[in-house]
Amino acid sequence: MPTALHDAASLCLEQRSKVKPALVGAALAAKPVHAEPLELDPGLSGEAVLQRAGRACLDHLRGNEGAALSGDIEGIHQMRVAVRRLRAILSAFAPLLPKEPRRRASNEFRWFVDILGKARNLDVFDASLLQPARGALSETGGLERLAMVTENWRTAAHDTVVEAIGSARYKTSVLAVLRWFEDCQWRAGGDLDNLQRPIGELAPILLDRCRRQVKKHGKHFAKQSATQRHQLRIALKKWRYAAELLMSLYDPAKTEHFSERLERLQDGLGEINDVRVGRHIVATQAALDTRAAGIGHAGNRVLAWHRRRLAKDEPQLRQDLYHLLKAKPFWTS
Repeated sequence: MPTALHDAASLCLEQRSKVKPALVGAALAAKPVHAEPLELDPGLSGEAVLQRAGRACLDHLRGNEGAALSGDIEGIHQMRVAVRRLRAILSAFAPLLPKEPRRRASNEFRWFVDILGKARNLDVFDASLLQPARGALSETGGLERLAMVTENWRTAAHDTVVEAIGSARYKTSVLAVLRWFEDCQWRAGGDLDNLQRPIGELAPILLDRCRRQVKKHGKHFAKQSATQRHQLRIALKKWRYAAELLMSLYDPAKTEHFSERLERLQDGLGEINDVRVGRHIVATQAALDTRAAGIGHAGNRVLAWHRRRLAKDEPQLRQDLYHLLKAKPFWTS
């Protein structure tokens, strides 16, 4: 993309009336913001909903730049959520979109998500794994060294996030995705007939597809490895984001029940995944920081403490998955 676009992006991404104010200008709030739910009319075309969803995700992303730049861990998390939500929505609409253009739009922020993910993983390791375990385990010196190394890594990861947000590459990515949605670039090769159908007709088809993916990744749950359960968690997250996009079309009582079940299952799998990621963090720290003797041992003690804690939740996780998939979908009459 030309350099002129980089300069324009620093002042105004797109001076269009269709774009929300948070997408325009560099003065951003320093407090993290959450995604606002979309109120959809069932008569809206699928294409119109896709476009509105894309704008909303970019609005969410840019609305958290100020918080992330100030070092707010929730701001970093919300930027990551915004990109994941964007990619999940593109995944939900995938059968109606041209394959390669959709992939390019979905992968435009992959590099940025990797940077956000490193910072987020270290934030979670510190707050959700290390600190609770430190209060329960006897101190042998290794835990203190582990905490010091983790804090140094977190600081470096947060600095990398700040550099990324200020980079020309980030501006280019935002502009590319914004224009993809604004210009309806899926029309070249997309399933235009179905994209013009009312979202009230399309929604059950899209949600059924997400549900099938969860069912596929949930097979033989009791025997699954941590990596397989991570894949299930990703499928659940995609289903959740698609459902949240379309929930305003349905009875709130039914959607609330679904959301509670799904969130409970996601939380349980999320804790398991935190331990999986924590294992990689500990191994990497121990390998790279040879001066800090005992880090590997201390980290393994932390992870073992959490594995024991989570073991008791295994039966409940199985039940939650079973009931979620057995329940009548809220989008069926």
